[in-house]
Amino acid sequence: MQIRFFLSMKKKEFVKKKKKIILSRIKDFFSDEYGGNLIEYALLIGLALFIFFIIVGVMTSLLDWPLDLANNFWEDFGALLKN
Repeated sequence: MQIRFFLSMKKKEFVKKKKKIILSRIKDFFSDEYGGNLIEYALLIGLALFIFFIIVGVMTSLLDWPLDLANNFWEDFGALLKN
């Protein structure tokens, strides 16, 4: 019984130490002396998303263009189509 209690105390101490280390690292990340880490990361991610959506938009318009031409192929030559 004492061994189980001792092991559970070791686990609790281990968790407390790790929690303290993680919290200190998070605190250091948010409040470093260089400043602006989060802002820089947010701007980089925003810029990457912006460029990604521009590329996706251009690619979809490029893929839509030949389909539109194929659908209106005969109408462009003035052919009368019967339904």
